[in-house]
Amino acid sequence: MSTVRRLACLVVGALAALGSAAADARVDLLSHRAVYRLSLADSDRSIGVTSVDGGLVLEWRASCEGSISNQRIGFVASLGDGPGFVYDVRFSSWESPDNTRLRFNVRSFDDGHLFEEYRGEAKLDGKGGAGHASFVAPADEEIELPRGTLFPTEHMRRLVESAERGDVVVSHDLFDGSGLEGLSRVTAVIGRAQAAERPSPDDAERSWPVSLAYFTTAGVDDLPSFEIMFDLTERGVLHDLVLDYGDFALKAEMEQLETFPAPDCR
Repeated sequence: MSTVRRLACLVVGALAALGSAAADARVDLLSHRAVYRLSLADSDRSIGVTSVDGGLVLEWRASCEGSISNQRIGFVASLGDGPGFVYDVRFSSWESPDNTRLRFNVRSFDDGHLFEEYRGEAKLDGKGGAGHASFVAPADEEIELPRGTLFPTEHMRRLVESAERGDVVVSHDLFDGSGLEGLSRVTAVIGRAQAAERPSPDDAERSWPVSLAYFTTAGVDDLPSFEIMFDLTERGVLHDLVLDYGDFALKAEMEQLETFPAPDCR
């Protein structure tokens, strides 16, 4: 499976889904849409990639029926010794208020034409329980989810709570809906809280440097399949992302932040 597609979904799945419809009072997460400009993070360490131009959009909204996430990552990469390549990956999901159901759809496009799609639904047997994911595209497939698996909204909510408690290292099994290999063991390393330096519509007073490393659950490799670094505010907004593909890394700098009111579910 394409690492780029996994990163798009993760930026997800793990980073854009940031709460539930009835958001826990301990974590006051913000419904918002963030737009980022993508560029090559470190040309010295990239293998063959000389430049990148593109964008990333992360949108998460609370609703009375659950949390909704829409994401898109697209970029053009230039290579020093041949033709470049283009990526356009779009991801959408819905997670139930109790965080035990996830509907997902990830689509990859080539020159505007759909060439790959994963779509389905995952269910857990209650909080902390095991479950399964059922795919209807590209074909009927099922994968088992071990006890303790989290979906993206619950995973990010716990990440913010861990940061507020002062935890340094936390690890969970996460299913993000990014494909038949969408189950990963995710280890987060959280730095010290720092005062928010930028005036922002999210009204955050603190943020934490966070690094997420994604490992295969098969346990056949000690190295992560990919990593993402970012500054996470207490309102669940991400700044200064770095997407590490292994052969090259991208940085995502926020250009626009639009906020949405919380739903009135009375």
